[in-house]
Amino acid sequence: MNGFINKKLAIVVIKYSRHNLYPTCNRTQSGVVLVISLIILLLLTIIGLSATQTTALEEKMAGNLRDKNLAFQAAESALRIAERSLNPPPTSFSAAGTLGLYLDNNPSTPNSNPTEAAILKDIFWSSHPVATSPVIGLGNGIIAPVYIIQKLPVYISASNARVVPFNGITCQPYKITVRAAGGTANGSTSSTVVILQSVLSCL
Repeated sequence: MNGFINKKLAIVVIKYSRHNLYPTCNRTQSGVVLVISLIILLLLTIIGLSATQTTALEEKMAGNLRDKNLAFQAAESALRIAERSLNPPPTSFSAAGTLGLYLDNNPSTPNSNPTEAAILKDIFWSSHPVATSPVIGLGNGIIAPVYIIQKLPVYISASNARVVPFNGITCQPYKITVRAAGGTANGSTSSTVVILQSVLSCL
């Protein structure tokens, strides 16, 4: 009788001991899964942020390229309009550059009204007389291109005091300078600017 009872108790103890092993194992596995899940979530977040930054950079590059193309097309269009305005040539060229027509006929200092350095600065185009060209076929939101025309001297004074043709040209030369901006404008300025020049003579 006693042997039977002891055996039964032993069996109960063994079963209880085995039952206690499983919860401990389950708790350990749950902790590892949580850590792995957090690591995977962190990696996915990093990948997502990287993809977003890459997309934003690509969109900015595409926008800059579009602005550059629009500015170049606007400058070419304005250059053609300015060239056509010289046929016949205007008679209102002056040192003050009224209507964007500058008289630059000093043989001793050609290309001095205005100078090349001045033309390349934004301040010149906002503080000096310029002509405005319409924008045709390039969509809305594009700043109208501006230009100036310089009536250059036919002859210049060489270092030996002789009079020689200006740039080898023996008839009246005109220099056209056009400034155009891209489509992404902020007020009257744009991050993309194109300046084109051409010299015409013997019209």
